[in-house]
Amino acid sequence: MKRVVNKLENSKVEVLCDVDELTWKDAQEKAFQKLASELEIKGFRKGKAPESIARKHIDLGKIFNEAINLMLQPAYEEVLREEKLQPFARPSVDVTKVSDTELQLKFVIILAPEVKLGQYKGLNIEKAKVSVSEKEVNEAIDRLVAGNASLVVSEKPAKEGDTVVMDFVGKVDGKEFEGGKADNYSLELGSHQFIPGFEEQLIGKKAGEVVEVNVKFPEQYVPELAGKDAVFTCTIHEVKEKVLPELNEELIKDLNIPEVKDVEGLKKHQKEQIKAQKEQNAQNEVLNKIIEKISEGATIELAHEMIDDEVDGMRKNLEQQIQSRGMTVEQYLQITGQKEEDLSKKMHEDAEKNLRAILVMEQIAKEEKIGVEDADVEFEMAKIADQYHMELDKVKEILGKDLPRFKAEIRQRRITDFLLNENVAK
Repeated sequence: MKRVVNKLENSKVEVLCDVDELTWKDAQEKAFQKLASELEIKGFRKGKAPESIARKHIDLGKIFNEAINLMLQPAYEEVLREEKLQPFARPSVDVTKVSDTELQLKFVIILAPEVKLGQYKGLNIEKAKVSVSEKEVNEAIDRLVAGNASLVVSEKPAKEGDTVVMDFVGKVDGKEFEGGKADNYSLELGSHQFIPGFEEQLIGKKAGEVVEVNVKFPEQYVPELAGKDAVFTCTIHEVKEKVLPELNEELIKDLNIPEVKDVEGLKKHQKEQIKAQKEQNAQNEVLNKIIEKISEGATIELAHEMIDDEVDGMRKNLEQQIQSRGMTVEQYLQITGQKEEDLSKKMHEDAEKNLRAILVMEQIAKEEKIGVEDADVEFEMAKIADQYHMELDKVKEILGKDLPRFKAEIRQRRITDFLLNENVAK
């Protein structure tokens, strides 16, 4: 396959590929055979019409289109292999010539852009100091205790913190609406699971009562309900009171925290946990500042296609999250008070920022020769085996199924460690 390679601006390469006549004829024949196998002609079984008859029923344009589809991926892979190109985003493809004897394809391939680093060492960025107060420790322990509370049926009126088990039916303008009905629903009062004003109207009510709860849906809500008045008829079956366990050695034993035997040990453990989380947050914060500072000082020309690809990925992830909550994108925008153009603009800004960060980190890794050898992988696997008391061979078996990702994680940690060691103020 003859090729002409032209370098374009913004890290793009144009490759014109002339497919030789024999290869192109072979692709057309394969395309015809595929189309013929799917052809239905009266008087013949599907795909069994004689070739002479089948050719009269299959348009030449369809054969060309099918043959081109057969050629694209192999041609693209050959270009990358023979020209030693590393694409950074999806290529664009055009057919510049086509007939029964010739085919010319044009690939515009986006490569990783050139990155000119500014200062990336000695930035002296301050890392936040971390401390843990006695109040934070006590609050953490209170949450642990509350998480082990039991619910006991109560005859008393419901109060905040109690759980009400009820049936409810919601109506707007006297008509039930989708999602506004449930049976034996458990609602913790004060948890703010429902729209404002709903839970408060159940406080003081007892089991056996039927309560009319009047609420107004927020303006930022699904369009069909936004801003509308609603009435929920709630039939209370049970009121359950939360009974907290006593903080003693029996509870601590039930918590099953390694090496924690008593209350003092629990306090020490919780303090260490809180401190470790705060340290991680502080490290993430200073790392983001370092990368942002380095990115600002770097010169990178990003092709718009790179940014568009990144935005596409971000958009798909967001749509999946929205759908998992049972909403549409339109409903999400309505609830969050955003416009489509605002969301798109923010995504493009974030996409460019993400790409610049990735590219500068990769360039630093190249300049500082930060890599991962087989011995490094072996060492990291041995650490994991020791930490989790596993056989080394078992760790290798598990991690070996996705070794490239494991190596990439090790490399990423090394880049991160380098940036922190070189740029955090001592």
